[in-house]
This record gives sequence, C-alpha cells and structure tokens, in this order.
Amino acid sequence: MQQVEEFKNINGLYDKLKQAFNNSFDINIEKIKTTEDTALLIYIEGLTDKDLMDRDIITPIKTLDFEGNIGNAIKTTYKDAEDFNDLITKIVEGSVALCYNGYALIIDFRKWTTRSVESPEAENVTRGPREGFNEDLVTNTSLLRRKIRNAGLIFEKYKIGRQSNTAVVIAYIGGVVNEDILAKVRKRLGEIDIDIILESGSIEQYIERNPFSTVSGIGLTQKPDIVAARILEGRVAIICDGTPHVLTIPELFIENIHSSEDYYHRTFFASFLRALRMIALFISILLPGLSVSIINFNAEMLPSTFLISLVALSEKTPFPEAVEIFFLILMLELLKESGTRLPKTIGSAVSIVGALIIGEAAVRAGLVGAPTVIIVALTAVTSFIIPSLNEFTTIYRLVFLALGASFGIIGIGAGIAFMLAQLSSINSFGVPIMSFFSKRELKDSMIRFPLKQLKYRPQNIAKNNIKRAN
Repeated sequence: MQQVEEFKNINGLYDKLKQAFNNSFDINIEKIKTTEDTALLIYIEGLTDKDLMDRDIITPIKTLDFEGNIGNAIKTTYKDAEDFNDLITKIVEGSVALCYNGYALIIDFRKWTTRSVESPEAENVTRGPREGFNEDLVTNTSLLRRKIRNAGLIFEKYKIGRQSNTAVVIAYIGGVVNEDILAKVRKRLGEIDIDIILESGSIEQYIERNPFSTVSGIGLTQKPDIVAARILEGRVAIICDGTPHVLTIPELFIENIHSSEDYYHRTFFASFLRALRMIALFISILLPGLSVSIINFNAEMLPSTFLISLVALSEKTPFPEAVEIFFLILMLELLKESGTRLPKTIGSAVSIVGALIIGEAAVRAGLVGAPTVIIVALTAVTSFIIPSLNEFTTIYRLVFLALGASFGIIGIGAGIAFMLAQLSSINSFGVPIMSFFSKRELKDSMIRFPLKQLKYRPQNIAKNNIKRAN
C-alpha cells in the first residue's frame, strides 16, 4: 500500500470530496467508525454492487478484530490511488474508494444494468451466430475473445472526450494487422479533442478523411463474428463504450454486398445471393432515373405494346413522370422515417398501411400512374436488401433521377461514370475502397470461391502474414 499525505486528514478529505462533486445526490461519501479510527467510503449510487461492498469492505473494518491494517482487513483485491485527481477519476468510473489513515484503496465493485446479448435487428441472418454486441464495453470485448482464442488478440484502451471520458478500445491481431493502418488509427484517435463522445458514429466522422462522400470506407456492424473475421484479415476494430455498433477499418465497397452467412452457405448459393444483392443495388439506384429517361427521351427502346399501355395509364395524370416518381420517393422516405421513430408495433403498421393507402389513393385520384407506383415499390424493396448503403443509394437515386429527367440515357451514362470515378478516388486509411479487382480479391468479391481456395488475406489490406491457409 502507498500512503499519501493529502489522504491523512479524513475530515478535510471529506469536505474536499463534497466540494469536488458539488454535493451531487448520487455520490455517497460515508464516514465509517472503526475500532482504531474513521474511514471514508466513496461510491456512486447505481454503479456499485452494494452486497459485495458490505460483505468485503464494511463488515471487516467494523469488527472488533480490526487492528488498523486496512489492506489486510478487506477481503478483496485493490489498487492504490496515486493522488486526489486519480481518486476522483476512479470514482466516476464506478469504482469504490476506501480512504483510511493516509491510504486510498480503489476496489472494482462496478455493477450496473446492461442489455443482454441479443440478435441485432438490423443484421438478421438465416444461418450463423445470432449474438450481437450490446452497450457494455467489457461484454463486447469478451464476445470477441470467445471468437478468437489467441493471445495475439490485443485491445488498446483510450479515453476520449474532455467531459465524458468515454472508454474506446481498438482491437487487432498482433503479427497480422497492417501496421500502417494501425498507426493511422492511433494517430487520428489521439487527435480527437471534443467534450463528449456518445457513439461510434461520432468517432467515424472524426477519423475519416472523406466527410462529403456518400461512403466513408469504414465498416459498421453489431455482429462479433464479422468483426472477428475482419481483424483476422489485418484490419483494426474500434469498440466504443455505450454503443453496440463497432467500426472496422478499412472497408472495401464490395463488402457491402457481402453477408456473414455467405461463408456458412455453399459456394453456388452464396455467389447467387451476392449477384442478387448486386442487381438490387443497381435497381435501387438506377431504376427511377432510367425509367424517366426512357419514357421522356428514348421511348423507342420499349416494345410498342408496352409503350401503348404505359401511355394509356399515364396520360390522365397532371404531372410529368419525373415529378410523380420524386413525389412517391419523398413519401417513401417519410414513411421509412416515421416507421423507424415510432414504437415497433405501431411503426410497422404505419409503414405498410401508409404505403398501401397513399399509393392506392394517389392512383385513384389521378395524381400518379400505376406504372410509377410499381417502379417506386420495386426501388423500395431492393433498397432494403443492402441497408449498409442506405445513404449512398438514397443520394444517388435522386441524382440519377435528375440526370435522367434532364439528359436522358446520356445523363445516366455520365452519372455512372461520375459515380465510379468518385468511388475510385476514395481511400480509407491508405487503402482504395474499390481495390477488389486483383486475382486474390476476385475469389471473394462478387462471387465466392470455395473456402479451401481462399488461402490468402486481401493483399491491399494485409501486409504481414499474408497466407491464412495451406
């Protein structure tokens, strides 16, 4: 034990602690009479296991057998507080402090209510682990330890936020991680100087270098098996206390059409699902703009029978096709937002009933044509297949709608060229997010080769220990 001069005067320390915490009601500072002297017990209500505190601290020092040796009396492990500031820091983190005769012992009896490990709603799977991260940092790191039982798994802890002192952990595999990426992550985390960090989304925005891009090159997931698989490829994961969303750095664009269960299904079916998601991505982005461009500028591309039917259904509506589609897309986004914010049972009902009633009423009132409703409905369905690209698809859908309405097929072609150029220009911590065209990456990109053939880690990410199977 280490004796500190400023902890010897218990009455003065009591007043100093009261002043430091501004008499906050949840800070308990109790004087405990012992057979030798007075001890001071400090803890925060709601963050401490009172049963353990009573059994291992209070009861032993209040017995008649107590002879003044506080370290031998308490029945648990402890650490010494270095000074008054260290004492305050440990208390606000949830530890119990016991001060006696110049000693300040820190005991870890932290306990608070946490959400149990559940399946993440945003990442449902038909096959594979169902467990997901929760808001407790220690629970999240333990879930990763269960997946990777290797001493090479390293967790580095940081405190970010001048006022919040939020615990943030970076996870990686020693000897596998890309050291250049790791160094950049450490540097950018160290550069964050802000009052408070509440969610990993704030960290993502502070460490990225493409704030005006529709994609960041930083992955986001709630599933431990995805994080474990990615850090075994040489990436770095960032775990923030208080949120179940974990960042993985870097993320290639093609990985947005991947799913964790792709590696649990057989090769042909997994490849089919990836092709389906890729088709859904293009439909979600291009269908509204492409349909407007064909109807307005390139009607000859449609079969005459279909064109006559389309014109007959649309001629009674007062607005151009582009305005109709924009109106329904706007209604779609409003319904999605309301369904997200409302309670689950009400939100799903509002989304379904709202879409049916508004769509049917708009057609009957002659505001929009039935083909427009079908186009937007198909766009909505495909957009739900790749939720991780929601921002990307929403923005580019409107861009292609404007280009198709203004310039026709030429505008759509120019938009595709601009989109690909923009994506190709984005680097995530030095790794181009479109770098999946090499021989190694093509085996696990748009299609998935048999697992036996995936012998190498991605060459643009892993620089050490490239081979993962013989």
